[in-house]
Amino acid sequence: NWGGAFPSKWFWMNCNAFENAPDLALTAGGGRRGVLWWMESVAMIGIHYQGQFYEFVPWNAEVNWVIRPWGYWRMDARNQNYRVTVTGTTDLPGTPLRAPTIDGMQFVCRDTMQGQVTVELWDRAERLIVRATSDLCGLETGGSPWDETWAAGCGLNF
Repeated sequence: NWGGAFPSKWFWMNCNAFENAPDLALTAGGGRRGVLWWMESVAMIGIHYQGQFYEFVPWNAEVNWVIRPWGYWRMDARNQNYRVTVTGTTDLPGTPLRAPTIDGMQFVCRDTMQGQVTVELWDRAERLIVRATSDLCGLETGGSPWDETWAAGCGLNF
């Protein structure tokens, strides 16, 4: 039981089966977590592609997100050298899952492993590095409250 250390609200997207880019892997997510006596919202995007790792985290990038309670995930990030947009969608109802809460494991999470995702990565000169899609993306929302769209951002400004 993670208890209070587990994020109170989170989302993620994960995929390593892209139709036109077999060497592309995506891990992206964010959440609201407690740090000592305050709460913060953080997110990250990590992309492995053609032997290179593209990292977008609060200490080296600006990361923004718009996540609906279910069905739509959008993340945009920019650092000194690259920018990325990741969009996930699903019409499936998702599977309810138990997840850690302060009161133990509860059904506060929903996910699918059959979501649609599009990844677009550009360099600083706005040259497209990769645009890829998949119908086998893991998509998840969890915690609470998820009664409205969560639009926020974190990290450095570029």
